[in-house]
Amino acid sequence: ILTEIPTELCHFVSLETLNLYHNCIKIIPDAIVNLRMLTYLNLSRNQLSSLPACLCGLPLKVLIASNNKLGSLPEEIGQLKQLMELDVSCNEITTLPQQIGLLKSLKELNVRRNYLEVLPQELVQLPLVKFDFSCNKVLVIPICFRKMAQLQVLLLENNPLQSPPAQVSNICHLNLHTADSGFQQPEPQDPFLWDCPPTSCFPFCIHIQAALSQI
Repeated sequence: ILTEIPTELCHFVSLETLNLYHNCIKIIPDAIVNLRMLTYLNLSRNQLSSLPACLCGLPLKVLIASNNKLGSLPEEIGQLKQLMELDVSCNEITTLPQQIGLLKSLKELNVRRNYLEVLPQELVQLPLVKFDFSCNKVLVIPICFRKMAQLQVLLLENNPLQSPPAQVSNICHLNLHTADSGFQQPEPQDPFLWDCPPTSCFPFCIHIQAALSQI
């Protein structure tokens, strides 16, 4: 089991894939910037409390940092223009930086089991196909999320949502996982449901799957 990333490892400048899964690494060395060909990095199940800004200078397409002790993401995260998948689930993140909206290639975002209370509106700028923010503390889905036309899978169970997610009601072909979300049946005048048919909280194009929580 590694407690730190060996300096020698950062000399492999042609390295494209690096899997450091399930170690006891607490710090990412600045020398990792030498891995200028690195496109896949798995840091899951370590003891990281932060991700260094220098990491955002790599040509990463996949970054997995789940099951660590991350309290936040660096503002420089927006520099990862080629990033297609970001998994920071099972951490201690309380907010997402606005710069996350600059990840123009991001297709999958997993922030499951953190401490998020608010979803930044900048997320609507992303070409997300799958978004998992289940097991957080989110109360409201921003209305602008209805513009996320490419979104196909949205997992939001185990959040204290105050209203059903009518904000995504005009997105076609969406698999919406809502089990155990805690929202109450809203009154007809609820502003979050202004665009929904009077007989249903969800239009026909949304397929609701009562997914069991997979904690």
